[in-house]
Amino acid sequence: MKDANIPTSDRKKDEPRSLQELGAELQRLRESKNLTLDDISAATCIRKNFLEDIEAGNFVRFKALVYARGFVRTCTTLLGAPELWNEYRQQLTIDTFGPPQGASEFTARSESAGRRHSMMPPSSARAGAANMGLPARGFRHSSARRNGVLLLVLLTVGALGGLWFNWDRLRGEVSKLQREQAYDEMKSREAEQARHDEMQKAEEAAVQREMQARRQTENAGAESDAEKALASAERPAVMPEETGEAAVKPALTIRASGDCWLRVREGDKDLLVTTVREGFEQTFPLDRTLSVRFGAGQNVQVSTNGTDFASPGAGVQRLEYRPDGSSLKVRK
Repeated sequence: MKDANIPTSDRKKDEPRSLQELGAELQRLRESKNLTLDDISAATCIRKNFLEDIEAGNFVRFKALVYARGFVRTCTTLLGAPELWNEYRQQLTIDTFGPPQGASEFTARSESAGRRHSMMPPSSARAGAANMGLPARGFRHSSARRNGVLLLVLLTVGALGGLWFNWDRLRGEVSKLQREQAYDEMKSREAEQARHDEMQKAEEAAVQREMQARRQTENAGAESDAEKALASAERPAVMPEETGEAAVKPALTIRASGDCWLRVREGDKDLLVTTVREGFEQTFPLDRTLSVRFGAGQNVQVSTNGTDFASPGAGVQRLEYRPDGSSLKVRK
């Protein structure tokens, strides 16, 4: 090897640089990129002591030329210096690198034992160097990562295989759960509808009882009025007036030609809250103002004098019917 202390100005222009000079250039390039030897070692999985030897131009500890050239090429590629690798390739040859330590002793022992050994010539070594892998000592971490990735792939394949073989059973379980959930929801809706129907029937029965009691009270009052009329039969001049007043007394009559939700209130008291069907008809006395709300006004007709039935309007309507027979539409 050439002396690294020879000044560059004293060297011929075409004379190649020594391994020490190339190592110093490699170190300068690494430091210009603000990289440490630990950074290079982590990126290339090459041990730090090998990197130090490369920058020092000392290749004694390398067991074979292929290891030295492989490490140098990896470093120069990482640092983006292909021209530096070209110089290294000219310097790192079989002639300059030399045989590894102990090779001569091994050859001597083999020859003395009478065994035949085929020694690879330099040309064959150079030809096969490109096909040889890097040493396991320098790439121990890479092997660990490769094994971890391989284990992860195997676990993933195993999980997917288990899912594939159990797909029909899992799909059956999911379908069963969906059917059970749909059945529970249907039963819940039916129970809710049954409770609603019972409450509605109870309200209708209460309204009917109240209306029956009111009719009985009105009938009792009518009988009392009839008795009074018979008792005052001697006053014929007054009887027509009283009869006329009774004839014009207003009452609210509701007829249904279809389904309609009704709510009839007298003050704060509900007289009727129900859904009527076709053929329904009911009369309410207009002793006080009645507030009526129609769910589908187009399906009912209303009269305050027993005649002149008319629809309160389509859709949801709310009207007030007064004792004088007039009506007032209330804003929704």
